[in-house]
Amino acid sequence: MKKIKIWHAFPLLALIVGLSASCTKDEGIQLDFTITVPDNWTHFTLANQGLVYTAERNQVNPQDTVREYVLIFKEPLKGYTLDLYYDAIKDQLLESDQYVSTIEEKDTTINGADSKRIIYNEIGYYITSTRDTIDMNQITTLYFFLENSNGYNVSLVTIDTLYDENKPVFDDIMSTFQFKN
Repeated sequence: MKKIKIWHAFPLLALIVGLSASCTKDEGIQLDFTITVPDNWTHFTLANQGLVYTAERNQVNPQDTVREYVLIFKEPLKGYTLDLYYDAIKDQLLESDQYVSTIEEKDTTINGADSKRIIYNEIGYYITSTRDTIDMNQITTLYFFLENSNGYNVSLVTIDTLYDENKPVFDDIMSTFQFKN
């Protein structure tokens, strides 16, 4: 069986999200899904597979350095089922040093597409202005889809103390996620 490689990239994602704001993206890349983020978010289309899309809430003031974000990965997965894809990533998630605990797991449907969702606590890393690294408690909502022999996972990440405030925003974002015909 093919080993799924997406999970290995998650620890570097915070850095990628931060760097993405300084890069020009969206040049000629066509995604096979649509998603809408709030007007006060910046988003980028990055590639046709791997990390394909990223978005984050815009900074409100100079002290607003930890922002919510969305990451979407796409990986070709011939011969997989949604359950097999989910189980493979979940196994890697549970073995990760960043994983703390599961809040909820659920089968769901988003705009006609079958999905699996896991919400979990994890330790994220934050680099301060003095370049020190500190641990940060995060809650990640992770959706899995399998469409046209491709696996997609959509991560919505926030610090744990703002989860209740950000959950409706994340729900609104996911309500717009839809595969193109």
